[in-house]
Amino acid sequence: MKVNYDFYDDKDVYCDGEIEKDIIDYLEKYGEENYKEIFEHDIRWPVFYHITPIRKNILNWYEFKENAEVLEIGAGMGAITGVLCDKAKNVTCVELSKQRASAIQARCKNKENLEIIVGNFNNIKFDKKFDYITLIGVLEYASLYTNSENPFEDFLRTIKGLLKPDGILLIAIENQFGMKYFSGTEEDHTGKIYDGILGYENKKGIRTFGKNELKQILKNSGFEYTKFYYPMPDYKLPNIIFSDEYLPNKESINNYTPYMSGQDSEVEFDEKEAYRDIIKNNQFDFFANSFFIEVSQKEIETKIDLNKQNLVKIDNIMNKFYNNHYKIKKNKEKENKEKQLIEENNKLKEELNSILNSKSWKITKPFRDFKSRN
Repeated sequence: MKVNYDFYDDKDVYCDGEIEKDIIDYLEKYGEENYKEIFEHDIRWPVFYHITPIRKNILNWYEFKENAEVLEIGAGMGAITGVLCDKAKNVTCVELSKQRASAIQARCKNKENLEIIVGNFNNIKFDKKFDYITLIGVLEYASLYTNSENPFEDFLRTIKGLLKPDGILLIAIENQFGMKYFSGTEEDHTGKIYDGILGYENKKGIRTFGKNELKQILKNSGFEYTKFYYPMPDYKLPNIIFSDEYLPNKESINNYTPYMSGQDSEVEFDEKEAYRDIIKNNQFDFFANSFFIEVSQKEIETKIDLNKQNLVKIDNIMNKFYNNHYKIKKNKEKENKEKQLIEENNKLKEELNSILNSKSWKITKPFRDFKSRN
């Protein structure tokens, strides 16, 4: 492993705060493979998000060409960097934060085919082109780091210039119109309910897109070919992958576990229930929570059998995170009826106890059910 600081400006402007130091300590002490020991005593959202092996599912199933040269932009704390190293000949990963880069080093210290470049991607000079470039949770931030009237398109044009003629860009991004947002989940980046659905209050800030708008942006940037996949519940913590050739049915839609990043948040309804009629009406691709997209200047020939996807499963240790992070608001009418039944039941118990404790009653003749007279 090689670490390059030539383009680092001594500023870490993007991080999750002091908790990142805890995460790095965990990685150095336990290693990511011993996540169970970490989650036994600390399952806060950033800890779970950066360490859980579920993160690897966004690429575990994907088949890279042989001897691939890969550029990972926005590697974060290295959740999928190791997967890339296992699948490719050489991996170059770019990370803006020196602190986060230290987490990648802790995770990938034995990966000899990895170079970490610390710095702003837009300032880095590359001496080669790549077979694959990954933007996993990165494209939505283009307006923050690309000084342009059309930051998303111009950022993608820069990416295109780093790809080989038959190279493939891999994008993972939330869907602006994902069902989780309709159910009341806060927008992942702005923290506002329904922000994306209503077109974003800040028109020039961090944002995601619907499928058709995203396809148009990619086409305007010079990418003629796209192939969409739909990681569920989203690309961050996927536990099943769908595609236009492998769409969910009413049974398979149950094979994922939804979550919210906020432990104290609640949704209006169970998104899996809402998907049932959406699937029946062939509208799943519009409402899917996230996209994973293959993008190229040439026709895409990747052949993947999603019937055989081999993904990390949620175990008992990880399951407590999901149990704590998906709560559905109770129907008020149902809640009132339940409360009334509880009150009536308690009253009945009090009356029965009063009778049983009384010394003045006795059985004078056997009790017979009314029906027994007939």
